[in-house]
Amino acid sequence: MAEVLSTPQFQVLTHQYTGEKTGRIYFPALFLAEFHVNLATGEYPRGKVHTSVTKWLQQKEIIFSDTDVKQYGDGSFRLYFRVSNCLEEEYFRLVNILMEKAMN
Repeated sequence: MAEVLSTPQFQVLTHQYTGEKTGRIYFPALFLAEFHVNLATGEYPRGKVHTSVTKWLQQKEIIFSDTDVKQYGDGSFRLYFRVSNCLEEEYFRLVNILMEKAMN
């Protein structure tokens, strides 16, 4: 049985020749589904979290292009990105934002 992912998955990839580091983050469909509008009420169940992820992706420190995004048929997507800061710090900043918003 396949494991169903409900939280973003993160990896740091290091180029074997140049040593350049790239972040890879995967946003699973189940995680993203929490952002969809409840058609019966018209409300966003986790709208605060969605806004936080969107703002995180729009930062000038998060560098990526259209070719760095891969969207899958189930609605999930994978993103390769670079940052001006430490990759791990940026990821943990996103995780902290998500944890704070999920608890409020």
